[in-house]
Amino acid sequence: MLQRIAVTLAICVFVPGAGALAHHSTAAYQTKTTTLKRAVVKRFAWQNPHCILSFDVKDDRGRVATWSVESGSPSALSRIGWNRNSIKAGDTIAVELYPARNGAPIGRLAKITLADGHELLDSLYKDSPFETIQKK
Repeated sequence: MLQRIAVTLAICVFVPGAGALAHHSTAAYQTKTTTLKRAVVKRFAWQNPHCILSFDVKDDRGRVATWSVESGSPSALSRIGWNRNSIKAGDTIAVELYPARNGAPIGRLAKITLADGHELLDSLYKDSPFETIQKK
């Protein structure tokens, strides 16, 4: 019985931690950025564990694609100048992002340029390709 309790306790302690490490991997994204201009914000979700930006952008043929990108947490973004109203539905922006390796219209945010030219950078991630965007 004591052995079962020890095994159950070990599973409860170590398994969730392994998932958290996998969650913060950057392996799903390319290491070079792409910039999508004239993107129209659909929704900006100021939420944990990552803020999510959804936007529409037209391709060269005029077809609209909806993209979603994740960024840092609200607390991480607020430390570098963001707030829940930094981006609103209907805003036209340029989005620099690290696109998904599999070609899906998703990615990791690098930088947003607002219509007035103001830039909002994503939060830093130690030892990740995203740190490089902060040094431009």
